[in-house]
Amino acid sequence: MASGGPSQAVQLQAGLQTELRALPGLLKAMGMLAMTHEEVHQATEHLLAENPVLERADGHPCPGCGRHVASGSCSRCRGHSTTLRFDDGVEQGVDPFGTLQSAARLEVRADCRDALDLVLAHLTRRGILDAGPAEIAGLHGLEPGQVGEALRAIRAAGPPGIAAASVTELLDAQAAALAGQGQAPHWLPRLVREHLGDLAAGSTAAVARAMGLTEAQVLAGLALVRERLRPFAAADTEPEAAAVPPADVFLYRQPDGTLEVEVPASAWFGLTVVDLSAGLPASAQAKQWLAEHELAAQRHLYQIDRRASALLRITECAVAHQKAFLDHGAGHHQPLTRTAVAQEIGLHPSTVSRAVSGKRLRMPTGAVTDLSCLFGKATAARAALQDLLTTAAPGLSSDEHLREALAGNGFAVARRTVNKYRRSLQPGN
Repeated sequence: MASGGPSQAVQLQAGLQTELRALPGLLKAMGMLAMTHEEVHQATEHLLAENPVLERADGHPCPGCGRHVASGSCSRCRGHSTTLRFDDGVEQGVDPFGTLQSAARLEVRADCRDALDLVLAHLTRRGILDAGPAEIAGLHGLEPGQVGEALRAIRAAGPPGIAAASVTELLDAQAAALAGQGQAPHWLPRLVREHLGDLAAGSTAAVARAMGLTEAQVLAGLALVRERLRPFAAADTEPEAAAVPPADVFLYRQPDGTLEVEVPASAWFGLTVVDLSAGLPASAQAKQWLAEHELAAQRHLYQIDRRASALLRITECAVAHQKAFLDHGAGHHQPLTRTAVAQEIGLHPSTVSRAVSGKRLRMPTGAVTDLSCLFGKATAARAALQDLLTTAAPGLSSDEHLREALAGNGFAVARRTVNKYRRSLQPGN
């Protein structure tokens, strides 16, 4: 008995010490699970500024997704052409040159007003000419000088890029206007004129060499092109009022139709722990300083990776249940709770709730939405009710009729629930 007691006490004490040392790291990892991608990024930037042992590899964030890359854009974004993309047409409900004719008639010489009307007829909805000046003059029996005067008046009265010969020329004019107002660097028009194709291909390093700029400058120019220039003539070239929050989870569709989930881990941020021991004096104080900073850096990487691992498991499980929803839309959403996912993957329900709360999911299309869209019990029923409200005849739109119609579609919903859904879908009624 006497010989066994001390041994057991030593074993017990060692076990308690190990648990207490591990607990702070586990608690911090759990706390990071609740953080959004932006909050993780801010915490990382703060630690990079304070801890000399933690460094980021050479390179920059991918313009398409934010992943740290050595140059250009990442392979995923190059494959999906997200580096540089413009909308295909004029914004809904926007008429960028609706008053152009009256304004240009005040600008043009009196002897060229008839020519002005003829030239205006050659503007497409984008505000680009559908024919060159010489061709317009030949088609209408005009003098080249008359067409030139009409174009001068149109461009003086209209927004930057109006009456351009191509989209590239239109964007060049918009870039020149921004540069002239001091809102863009002087080299932005040249970037647009000569290197749009290279930017679309993600060749930012090659563009930097050709223009004598740093790659960071080229990336800043690319951001201006994406945010401030438009492929149609419009007077408003202000940036978007609010940027879309960055995604926490990325969903990619593979060539065979399967879905792949990715969550940014420490490698995504380009982080590494460097060895500074060779440059430190051989003293106990220096060794302690180094050990503390190495531990802080390694713990931060561990917490990021634990967060990523938990989010990955949760999202992969939810995606497996919601494949039909992701393939075909809200009408195919399956009832799924956070508790069910927690039981399936062996986590506590509160852990799943903390992981999902406030997180954003980037869909295969590039759209960003709440990760919580993968959960819930009534999404499909609400989608079916929305269809019924859109198509039902006036006499067949009572709550009871709608309940019966939903039941016929396989949704057993109480009448009062129908009324609740209906009020949320038609708040003005």
